[in-house]
Amino acid sequence: MKIHIKNGRLIDPKNHIDARQDVFIAERRIVAIGKRPEGFVAALEIDAEGLMVMPGLVDLAARLREPGYEYRATLESEMNAAVAGGVTSLACPPDTDPPLDEPALVEMLKRRARVLNQCRVFPIGALTTGLKGVELTEMIELTEAGC
Repeated sequence: MKIHIKNGRLIDPKNHIDARQDVFIAERRIVAIGKRPEGFVAALEIDAEGLMVMPGLVDLAARLREPGYEYRATLESEMNAAVAGGVTSLACPPDTDPPLDEPALVEMLKRRARVLNQCRVFPIGALTTGLKGVELTEMIELTEAGC
């Protein structure tokens, strides 16, 4: 699908762009910025007047409430809120209840995030069991599970 995003403020840190520019997308890839490519016919045109067009944001300390605090918020509600704010990736610290100190908990979190398919989730495994600072966790297994 070809998409034309027009009238938006493009913020592109990699290419040092902070300007009002049009963006042209084909097959999920940016094919041009500024000038329409020859022969480009958009199936969808988005007017981004008053909006910013930029790479997805990364939340490096997302306080996800699963496991343990589902009564406050669910993984789904947290991911929906993140995406609504332009966040496409969440790094979640291990201070949940129970803490992310076992591979099975990490695998469960990753699996739930994949099923919800809203944004990427990067669990940060606990350094010590129960976050108590006494016994080291099985860090290799946590890494293999997705930390």
